[in-house]
Parts: sequence; C-alpha cells; structure tokens
Amino acid sequence: MRTDVAPALRVVDLLWHDARLYPQRVALRIDGVERSFEQLAARVQALAAHWSASVRPGQRIGLWFHNCHAWVESFLALNALGAVAVPINTRLTAAELTQIFGLARLHGLVTTRHYRRRNYLEEARQALRDAGAAVRLWEADDELPPAQWVQTELHGQPLASGIDTPPGVFCIQYTSGTTSLPKGVMLTDAAYIATAAYVARCQRLTPSSRFISAGPFFHCSGSMHALTVCLLAGCTLTSMSVWDPQEFLDRVERERCDVSHMVYFRDVLALGSPRARAQLASMQVTHDLGTPEFLQRIHDELGIAGISNLYGMTETAGQFTMWFPDDALALRVRGNGRPQPGNEIRIADPLSLASVAAGGTGEIQMRGSTLSPGYFANPNAQAEAFTPDGWFRSGDLGRLGEQGELVYVARLKEIIRVGGENLAPAEVEEALREICGSSLVCVLGLPDERLDEVPVAVLARPQVQDWPQALAQLRQRLAGFKMPRAVYVADDLPSTATNRVQRAVLRTWIEQDRLERVV
Repeated sequence: MRTDVAPALRVVDLLWHDARLYPQRVALRIDGVERSFEQLAARVQALAAHWSASVRPGQRIGLWFHNCHAWVESFLALNALGAVAVPINTRLTAAELTQIFGLARLHGLVTTRHYRRRNYLEEARQALRDAGAAVRLWEADDELPPAQWVQTELHGQPLASGIDTPPGVFCIQYTSGTTSLPKGVMLTDAAYIATAAYVARCQRLTPSSRFISAGPFFHCSGSMHALTVCLLAGCTLTSMSVWDPQEFLDRVERERCDVSHMVYFRDVLALGSPRARAQLASMQVTHDLGTPEFLQRIHDELGIAGISNLYGMTETAGQFTMWFPDDALALRVRGNGRPQPGNEIRIADPLSLASVAAGGTGEIQMRGSTLSPGYFANPNAQAEAFTPDGWFRSGDLGRLGEQGELVYVARLKEIIRVGGENLAPAEVEEALREICGSSLVCVLGLPDERLDEVPVAVLARPQVQDWPQALAQLRQRLAGFKMPRAVYVADDLPSTATNRVQRAVLRTWIEQDRLERVV
C-alpha cells in the first residue's frame, strides 16, 4: 500500500505544466506585450527565488496595481512560496488602502510607481506609514528582472501574533458587505482550479482557444475567470490594463479572439453595432450580466451566438452557475445557468430559512466544494453569512427553473453594483455623515444605462455651506465609483416603524422630482 500522498494542486502548478507542454505558445498578452509560457514561468521562478528569503508561507502580501505582467508574476510567485495574495482594488484611495491593510494585517505590499496619473508608490508609502506596522514594500516592474525590483523596509510595530491565515487559503479578496467595513473572502487553490475547470468546460476552451478579458486581476473575474482558466486550458490570454471599447474591438479583430469574458458590452454597442459586429466576427462564446432583452441585443446586433448569463460572486470563487453554448438561447439569456458537480443551490425564505415551494422565489443559498471557507479574522461576518446547517446566504433573490437552472431576480441586500464593482451604501453614508453634518443619510442605487446602477445620496438637513468643498473631502476618502452621482436634500427621510429608511419611497420621490438636488 502506498504511504506517500501527492501534494495538493496549486494554481502555479498549471503554469509549470503549460511551460513543459507549450513552452513557445503565448501565455499572456497585455496591451500588446507578449510572454510565452516558458518566459512567464522563468520570471515567476526568478521572483519566487528573489522573495524566498523574505516571504514565508502563510504571510499575507497585498497586490495594489493594475493589470500587467508583473501582477501575474507576483500572484503566481506568492502561490509558489505558499504565501497568501491579497489583491486590492486599484480604484481605492490611500485612506481605503490603510483600512484594508489593518483588516488584512499585511506583511508586505507589491505596487508600482505610476498608473493613470496616480503615484501609487507614494500613496502606498503613506498608507503603510499611517497603518503604523512594520512591512516590506516592493516596486514591481514589467521591464526589470525580478531580482532588481526595488524593496523598501517600512518600520513600525510588529504584527500581532496569533492572527494566522487558515491552511489551504492562497488568496484573500476584499469585497464590500452590508456594513461599512470590507470583508476578506478567503479562497483556496482547490476552489479556484475546480471553478476554472467548470468555466473552461462551459466555454469550450482548448489550448488553441484565443481568450480575451477586460477583467481586472484584483477581482475573481480576472484572477480566476481570466488567468486561472487560461492556465488550466493552456490557451492564450489577451488582457487590457485600461478598459477601452474600441481597443477591445481592435484586439479581438487583430488576434482573432473567439472567447471573451468581463466585457462591458453597453460600451461596445454604443460604438455602433454594424462596425462592432464586423470586428467581432471571430467571437463565438461570451457572457454578460443583464436583462434578457439586453443579452438578446448582444446576440442579434453583435452576432455572438454563444452569449449567456451566469451567476457567482467572490465567495463562490467566481462563477457558481453557467450555461453551455449549445443550450437553448432562450434559456441562456433568461436564466443564470446550472451549478457545477459538487455544488448545490436551494431557494429559502430569508427569515425562516425554510425551503420555498418549487418554482417559488426566495433567497439564493449555496453550498459545495468551491465556496469560500469564510471571512478572514471576521467571525461576526462568518456567522451572518452561513446558516446553522451550512448553507451560504447570498443575499440575492431567485428561483429554480424547470431544468434546475438558477434564475436571478433581485438583490435582497442593499448592495449597489456600479459597473462591476460592489458598493456598500453604509460606507458612503458614514463618510457623508461626518463631512456633511447630517445624521440622516441614505445612499441608494439608481438605474444607469452604462454602469447598471450608480449611487445617489439623500441627506436630511445637512450642515453644508460649500458643496464643492464637501465633495472634494469625500473624494479623498472614497474611490471614484463610490462617489454619489447626485445629492439631494430633504426635511426628513421616510422610515418604517423600526426606523429603517424606505429606499423605495426615496426612489419614487427622486423620479417624481420632489427633492431638491444640490449636486
């Protein structure tokens, strides 16, 4: 009988496999700059060797920079070392970075000098100084050999002991919740690889596929659905550091991409469907989120026969349900797909947690092998997210169709989804209370043709004399996608008997132009 046990498969092991089988194939193309699987593997190995003396297994290292080769190299090198990557949204402010640093108890941070007119390196230095902890800071560079990446030691208080990352966790993604504090979703190699295998199967990926994604690597949309999926399939990933719909079309046409992911098709349609359709001639399989009518437009106007809807979130390592391209189009645009083997969905009453009758609408609850083990150093969030019998509460309403497919209906939580980013209203409300001197504040989402939703704010009796100055202070605290697109004032806010703001009433007042708009 064998007594040896094979080591668990890691995401980086997919790269080692590809480098052996397809050394000269292009692994990654970002803004036109290419790396073969062999070249990518060599740089990841060099970076892991460079960091091996200073990065230990289980340590949490933040990644705060844009889509580039160095981001991928850092993510995979940390995986090779057994460390834990903590991808951080590049749209966050330095103040928000300080908050993430405190929540994640980072041992180090990888960033870059400049990106889109921001000095990320200096902002990172200041944020880490404000956090007051001893930490290493690396300056990533696509052009320099990894051994020449600049490293700085920032001095401060050592991290508190006893705050270890649970075994098996290779990545922690911070996502907005219903409170003002982001929650660190712990993710495992096993969940990422299993989900990537399901995605590759549903999107019919092979080593000859030409995959394109605009998904940011700091989200599961980039690190799982784009990067890990393509490593698993052994195919080329074309990515972008900045979303630009015309650049996307040009790259699809130039590289003859046939599978896509995380595309803002509203922007593509706005360029004019005849021109876009001609450039998308090679595109066969893609997906988007939206109404059946919108997805049907992608099929009809852009000619993408393999369009489909899906469902997932950070806590499910990305996609939890998907369709196959040869499923009926009516199903693919009206429903959200089927779960992969090993995962289950139930529809439950959000108050009693009892299962609803077949075909009924209730909270979408999930369990299975690709679910997150929970939230890092946050037992309260953990207790709220899981039922006593182990089901994850999505906070979304849905139902199950006749073929067992999920049909998403609406959000039960108050999360606002702004162009792919999740926004917790409580975070913006807290900042507005402090800056505007009003205890009665409500931030809600309004429909937007391009971004799905945008946040707007309603304040009762604010103490503001200079609104431009107040908004300038708000921008120092919040990322751009969190900024209210409009601000209204009221004498009071409508509320229930339990003092919960009636958001539906406020939406009606805004639609009926019954509130004074000050911004």
